[in-house]
Amino acid sequence: MRKLGAFATGWLFFCLTAGIAAAEKIRVAFVSPVPGFAPAWIAKETGMFARQGLDAEVILLTGSPRLVQSLIAGDVDYAIVGATATMRARMRGADVVILAATTNVSTQKLLVGQKSGIRRLEDLKGRVVGVSQYGSEADAFARIAVNKAGLRPDKDVAIIQLGGHPQVAAALVAGKIEAGVIGGLAFLTAQKSGAVVLATAIDLQSVSLGPAVAVAGRAVQRSRDSVMRFMRAFVEAFHYLRTNREGTLPIVQKYMGGIGVEQARFLYDDYLPLFEELPVPREKGLQAAVDLETDPKARSLKPADFVDLSFLKEIDRGGRVERLYRK
Repeated sequence: MRKLGAFATGWLFFCLTAGIAAAEKIRVAFVSPVPGFAPAWIAKETGMFARQGLDAEVILLTGSPRLVQSLIAGDVDYAIVGATATMRARMRGADVVILAATTNVSTQKLLVGQKSGIRRLEDLKGRVVGVSQYGSEADAFARIAVNKAGLRPDKDVAIIQLGGHPQVAAALVAGKIEAGVIGGLAFLTAQKSGAVVLATAIDLQSVSLGPAVAVAGRAVQRSRDSVMRFMRAFVEAFHYLRTNREGTLPIVQKYMGGIGVEQARFLYDDYLPLFEELPVPREKGLQAAVDLETDPKARSLKPADFVDLSFLKEIDRGGRVERLYRK
């Protein structure tokens, strides 16, 4: 019996260690600690990645252009990142592709200083608008807003990069800039200090992709099965995000630096109306990003050149992916 017990113990240890060894290590980076990037956090914390045989390291790497470069270099396997930066890299010949998008409306908001005298978009003429980085979603939204006013970005309105949303909020509050595009907790900071919302993407009826899942094309070619398992976990986590508020809030608090539950609720409720039934990047949002480019070569590309919907289609099988894409 002792021998049998020792054998059973040894066999159990072997099975456990074999399972651990079989788990594929991946690095998943997200660009900003806001709820739009939460599916990666949820998949990690609830074991969804693990159930797909993935040992995922989920890390924060700020700056969408910087994160896309890390993806291209192979420093990370998946990037939850601003769609604009991903598309620009693709326009310049980089081997990157978008697999999903958590929203099809920008979550960025254009705020102005209380004493700036800016009351309409047209009042931005001759003013300075701060954004996190050139090529970021904040930069893209700033240009959309300026265009909506019939003004020319970088000519009628100066757009400057300040490094991140907290820096934009700080500059706006200090009166160093008159307007800024801000998201996440930095928005709360600016608003509490008296900054006023001038425009949101919903106000402008603007369709543009929010956080996107990007991967290097070589990864799809090398291991389609691995990418499929990642996407299964991501879609499951996206559904959890949309439908399980109370389960999501502690995870949001953890990945947002231990913020209070009231702050987490505010941010979650701010994002919730933007989530659709599936994380499908819309054709109109992709086209809107292309239309912002001035390079004729870049503008010759079509939305389908930037995405690979085959994983979502295989997961869904109900035809909803194609309908949402064309919506």
